[in-house]
Amino acid sequence: MARKKIKELRAQKEINIRSRLMRGIVVILMLTILLPVIAYNWLPEWVYYLVPATRLWLATEDLTASYGEGFLDKIEDVEKEYDTSVEVFTADSRLVYSTKAVIDALPADLNDAETLDDAFLYNYTTRYGERTVGDKSYLIKTYDTGAVTVTFIDCYQYLPDGGWIEVYMQVSQTTSTTKITFLIAFLAIMIFLTFGLSAIWVYIKKFTNPVNKMVEVTGKMAQLDFSQTCPHTGLTELNSLSNGINEMSRALDTALTDLQQKNEKLREDIENERTIDNLRQTFVGGISHELKTPIAIIQGYAEGAKMFYASGNVKAADEYCDVIIRETGRMNSMIVKLLEITKYTSGAYEPQRENFDLREFVIGTVDANAELLAERGVLYENTVPAGLTANGDPTILPYVLNNYFSNALSHCEGDEKRIRVSCDDVGDKYRIRVFNTGKPIAGRDIDKIWDSFYRADKALSRSQGRFGLGLSIVRAIQNLHGEAYGVENKADGVEFWFDLAKA
Repeated sequence: MARKKIKELRAQKEINIRSRLMRGIVVILMLTILLPVIAYNWLPEWVYYLVPATRLWLATEDLTASYGEGFLDKIEDVEKEYDTSVEVFTADSRLVYSTKAVIDALPADLNDAETLDDAFLYNYTTRYGERTVGDKSYLIKTYDTGAVTVTFIDCYQYLPDGGWIEVYMQVSQTTSTTKITFLIAFLAIMIFLTFGLSAIWVYIKKFTNPVNKMVEVTGKMAQLDFSQTCPHTGLTELNSLSNGINEMSRALDTALTDLQQKNEKLREDIENERTIDNLRQTFVGGISHELKTPIAIIQGYAEGAKMFYASGNVKAADEYCDVIIRETGRMNSMIVKLLEITKYTSGAYEPQRENFDLREFVIGTVDANAELLAERGVLYENTVPAGLTANGDPTILPYVLNNYFSNALSHCEGDEKRIRVSCDDVGDKYRIRVFNTGKPIAGRDIDKIWDSFYRADKALSRSQGRFGLGLSIVRAIQNLHGEAYGVENKADGVEFWFDLAKA
């Protein structure tokens, strides 16, 4: 139950992580769409001046650094490279160079240059005040032609001889380019973030999946389940950890398997010892109880026989000796049966299984009782079909059928005494049934008749030389074969049964 709960929590946690990641990707996609729209429509105007201002800065820097020989060539290169217009003024504010004018050369000293016509000079109107950054200054200017107003961004810087240069460009030329640049930049950033998060997610899964598997494997190890192993991954450290966990799992599995085998062997030894001890107690208790009466009889009759021999009454002495012989025979029979039960239940005997014909098995066992059947007027019926082959130890299994048959013969009653031996096919077993007419077994006795020395009818058993060991022998032999046995009360009698394995 706890393991199932852990799996549910882990699955829920993974679902939450995926949900948060999906929400993050959706937010990024929305930003990818919204931010460019915001940038294109609602950013303040000065933002769009950043790119042209930077270009003007670089152009001014190049011109200032190149002042001197070849200055005109450098101006023309800067105009082409940065797509700007340039004006150069002397220290006394004379215009000596303009992109709109054609000039063949500029003297080394600008103060010696010719003044250009004012037609080449824009009549600027300052729109925003001067903003100085370092040694450069920026102005936003407008040029009003009467028909159209053109806005310029202008960057100027003073030259070493006191003159100055102004580099400018139309804002309208750069605003659209800047907006597009911003759009591309935003899109690139968002796409990068999306792919970055996806890559991070893939990497996290590549790392967390093996870790989750390790957690699962170690959790099963805690439940003594070593059937699973940690997979190999592309990460060296995780591979080392996986190999360590797998090696530990194999070592623990081997150790616990060995320990379980030893524990099972110990349990079997303890169980065998307990069984032997119980058998010893049963043997001693049963013997002491059952031998008490015959020993007393033997003692009394031995003393009587001695007296009769002393008085010369040989006939009476012989009768007493016959009683002694009969009682000692009964004692010997009882001891033999107890030894058989002990042998079968202590594990000292191993069944020698063979295939045998089932009908012949029944006939061979019952034939020994033919005279008793005739003597007691019992009708006997064998309905076991021919051609059935069972498997078991043919040396000891006749004891089972013989004890059932003897028990049936002893308790067979009624106007029409009948004993029937039949067989049922119950899957992979044959069930042999021995039925006899007579009184049913009392409910208080039906579970106890398999115990040693238990006799439901003690007077009858004693008179017939029965000790209550026959059914105990049946139980021992069936347990030795690993087969079932039992008894059922029927409408007109009692039916005992036992199972035999099919060949």
